[in-house]
Amino acid sequence: MRGRRKQLVGGAALALTALLSVSATGAASPADSADSVGTSAVTFFDDFSGSNLDRSKWKVLKTGENFGTVNNEQQAYVDSSETIYIDHNVAGASGGTLALHPRYRPGHQAPDGRSYDFISGRVSTQDRFEFTYGRYEARIKLPENANASGLWPAWWSLGAKIDEGEPWPTNGEVDVMENVGEPWTSVALHGPEYHGDTPVNASQSFPNGDPGGWHTYRADWWNGGFTFFVDDRQIYRITKAEIEQNGWTWVYDDPQYMILNFALGGTYPQGVNGVTQPYPGLPQSTVDKVASGSARYLIDWVRVSQ
Repeated sequence: MRGRRKQLVGGAALALTALLSVSATGAASPADSADSVGTSAVTFFDDFSGSNLDRSKWKVLKTGENFGTVNNEQQAYVDSSETIYIDHNVAGASGGTLALHPRYRPGHQAPDGRSYDFISGRVSTQDRFEFTYGRYEARIKLPENANASGLWPAWWSLGAKIDEGEPWPTNGEVDVMENVGEPWTSVALHGPEYHGDTPVNASQSFPNGDPGGWHTYRADWWNGGFTFFVDDRQIYRITKAEIEQNGWTWVYDDPQYMILNFALGGTYPQGVNGVTQPYPGLPQSTVDKVASGSARYLIDWVRVSQ
């Protein structure tokens, strides 16, 4: 989620690493991770059944206070019931639903004094729950049927060593789901020699049609690699051996924490849609949808099993 890459559909950008980057268009792959991760116990679960976000599990992050803006994103993250709240009346959800809901607020000033025209929500388990290896998954509904170009919801994890002074990307980042308002989602790893326009990535489209429906996005992480799934359909597998055979550094044997956020515009969406006005990566039609209040990113539940 930090440094972004160009459009992923179509496979790898570099011939050297073609084995690392694939495009999945609906053909099922074996969901075989028996050699990868044990899931004997649920160690984290939140189905957002309360009336408010459980802050013993989630930390709300704020632009200009917890971090600065990256990727030329156009939103400021704020701690507000306008942008982060629980909705108990969402069709298809099992109970309560976490809503991350961006708003059009021209001239909003972040604590660092920088001005933004949009506000949005970002939560993480930083300092609440960190884990090494396991299966982490979330049931998610993308905003606007995943057809509002430039909206950028994400579900990812970040190496907790960043709190110990280990900078990105050497702390390791795992993108379990990203969407930029197109009818596909992507996954990626970011490490010391492979970040930003990383070749360690894959994209997938939805074989049964509805990118805006409820889908479960999952990563199985073990000491030898990662396997990614959408609705139990394997879409990508990358191993430590494949990383290291390129002479690259494997940085995924230390704790990670989970992040859910909803960005708007910036380098990744702009790399896909080419939009420069009225905002980088964010066309006027999408600005209008945000201004109308119709763009929401919904999460039914999050679970970690180890």
